Amino acid sequence: MIEQNIVFDDFGPYAALWCGTDVEPGDLARAVDFAINQNMDMVSVAPQCVKLIWPWLEKSKVKILSRFYVMDKKITEQKISDITININSVLKNGADGAQIFMRYQSVADLVEQVHVVKDDLFFNKDLIIGLDIADVGPYDWNDLFQNLRKVNAAALTLVMTQDLKDKSDFPGRVYGMLNAWTSENKFDLHFVVGNNPFRIEQVMRITKLIQPQLLENMRFFVNH
Repeated sequence: MIEQNIVFDDFGPYAALWCGTDVEPGDLARAVDFAINQNMDMVSVAPQCVKLIWPWLEKSKVKILSRFYVMDKKITEQKISDITININSVLKNGADGAQIFMRYQSVADLVEQVHVVKDDLFFNKDLIIGLDIADVGPYDWNDLFQNLRKVNAAALTLVMTQDLKDKSDFPGRVYGMLNAWTSENKFDLHFVVGNNPFRIEQVMRITKLIQPQLLENMRFFVNH
């Protein structure tokens, strides 16, 4: 609770809400109400939760993002077909976008197969690619950025799946990513680092130093 209060008190304008997969309807309602009261503009939920929260958020400024996971090493046409059907369903049910979490090595496959239908599938909706930041090598950023531009992604979400504390190379990876950033990139940056004010502050401090123009639209997904 202490960390949570620090996050919302100090980083409120940059906070977005992350709702767990197995959330009771009552808890989900309270979380969404909290997002509205905190003036958040994004909430990330499992696909089955979209129908539940859309009536509460229909007239608010809060975007509903639905999460999908594609962890296959090779993304087949059948896999793409399945996920596009599921994404299309949540978008019709009120979602404003989809977050697709995947392995870095699969990004090129997904982009190659999705970019031709992206504008029709995501008409006025957001496509967001999510990756474990530890999965992206120091020389991979340019190729990743190129693929995100090709598919016209709205944002890149970087996840810190494991915090090794003082041994963590997380700050160095953030620095490397921002150092590789180019003005051609029109997508935003989102982070999932848990309710960890220290990591949030690190990201913001490094961003302010290297790419300060990205701060305004940067978001950190935190749990309520």
